[in-house]
Amino acid sequence: MSIKEMEDLKQQYLDELKRLSNLEYRDANKIAELTKNFNGMSIEIRKKEKLMQLEQWANLSTHPSKCLHSFCYDDDDEDYTSAITSNEPVLSIEEPDNSLTMGDEHLDTIPATKSDEV
Repeated sequence: MSIKEMEDLKQQYLDELKRLSNLEYRDANKIAELTKNFNGMSIEIRKKEKLMQLEQWANLSTHPSKCLHSFCYDDDDEDYTSAITSNEPVLSIEEPDNSLTMGDEHLDTIPATKSDEV
């Protein structure tokens, strides 16, 4: 039974419960049975949705993402797959060009020069 069919059946149980609760003569057994069916259907729907979610996660973890495309030059005849992960930061090991250090001297140790202001 699909989730949509289960939701429809659950709605039928709810509608019947509302109808029975509006009657002057209430069949307690029928109300209890419908309540049990309604709650059971709610549990089954949650289980099915959780199972579908787990299956989707399993598919995502076993198949490469369609969003990530890798471009590489393959100069050999061996087949292999290269995975690209975008979650890890890329850290440079080189010192940036705009460093405050000049050779062995830090800018704080270089005497300031007078500006050419008029």
